[in-house]
Amino acid sequence: MNENLFEMSDVRAGLNEIVIGYFNIMASDRNFFEVIDCILKNIGFNTDGAYCNFPDMNSYDESEHFEGVEFAVGYPPSEAESVIVSEDICYQYVRLACERYLKLHPEDTEKFNSLLSEIPV
Repeated sequence: MNENLFEMSDVRAGLNEIVIGYFNIMASDRNFFEVIDCILKNIGFNTDGAYCNFPDMNSYDESEHFEGVEFAVGYPPSEAESVIVSEDICYQYVRLACERYLKLHPEDTEKFNSLLSEIPV
């Protein structure tokens, strides 16, 4: 059984391949609840080959000065494998990823309901 949350048909339908790639990796390799919880608290969550970062305007590293949320896939990710989306777009992807995750794991619905209620409308 394919456990991916998203497929290439989603990319053809207009979803960003990098962002959905991140969520596919995180749903298969990590505690997905922890990933979503961190993102909703504006805390990045990374693993080898999949990265979600929030800006740090106090950092000396100017690459951390940006608006929005950065997603990247690849090891290490190239510029072509990175994208920055607005926080609103990020939350839309989070909600969609959670909805798809719960279709595969309905036993986690109660656990995720509290997180879903935290997502800005």
